[in-house]
Parts: sequence; C-alpha cells; structure tokens
Amino acid sequence: AIKMPSLVWGSIFLFLVAELIVTVILVVPVPRKIRHFLAREIFLLDIGDKLTKPVLYVSAALVLALLESYWGHRRITNRMAHDYQEMMQSDHHHYPEYHLHDKEKKYKAERNMYLAGFALTLLLVIGRITKLMQESIELEEETEKVKKGETTSSKEGTKAKADASAGDKKKD
Repeated sequence: AIKMPSLVWGSIFLFLVAELIVTVILVVPVPRKIRHFLAREIFLLDIGDKLTKPVLYVSAALVLALLESYWGHRRITNRMAHDYQEMMQSDHHHYPEYHLHDKEKKYKAERNMYLAGFALTLLLVIGRITKLMQESIELEEETEKVKKGETTSSKEGTKAKADASAGDKKKD
C-alpha cells in the first residue's frame, strides 16, 4: 500500500524533474530567430496569464510542504537532543538509544526540505526567465520599429532633399 506522504513527496519530486526539464529548455542556447519564434507563439497564447493561479497554488503548496518538513525535522532533532542530554545526565555513558527510526525520519525530513526548497526556487527562476524573454522580445520589436521608422524617414529625407535640389535647379 502506498502511503499518502510518499505520494505527496513523489509528486513533488516529479514536479521538480519537470521544472528542471523546462529550465534546461529555456536556457539552452538556440538560434535567436527560433527562440523568438517560439517565445512569440507562447506569449501570443497568453500561457503566462492562464497559469498564474495554478502557479500560485503550487507555490503555496510547496511552501506548506517546506514548513511541514522543517517542523518534522525540528521535532526529531529536539527529541534526539533530549535523549542525548538524558544519557549524559545518567550514570552510565553509552551510545544514546534513539527512538526507533529517528535517523531515518531525520534524513527523510531533510531530503523533503531540499525537494520542496529546490522546487520552489526553480518555480521562481522559471517565472523570471520567461519574463526576461518576454521583455527581450518586446524590446527587439521596438528596436525593429525604430529602425524601420529611421529608414522610412531617411528615405523621405533623401527624397525631400532631392526634390529641393531639383526645385533649386529649376529656379536657375
């Protein structure tokens, strides 16, 4: 039988793996035209706006999972420290006898803190990378518009100069 905590932490692990894949896809260098084509298509579909609420819920769940792991770890370490203090105060000093499986539970709590922490961090990193990509695309589009505006205005300016010099020649 699968226990609920195993299912939760297994799904957090799979979510972390999916985030790693997305992060690698976002940061792998590809030709600029391909990257901008893909980014424009993604931003035209407004995927970021559609995923805002689910990302918020996932973030909240990851924060709660991180807190739960922290409290579990703290509870176990406090119990282990208490057992050690009792052993030191007793007359016979031997290796402290911890509760059954305390070291295993401590290890799992630490592992779960890392899983939740990394998943939360990668979620924030992915969000920032996508925002930077969108800003980059918007700035490139503005640059193209400005360049096009300069070329048309320079063509008009050249044409106006040519017309003015032609008018000056007619007056002579």
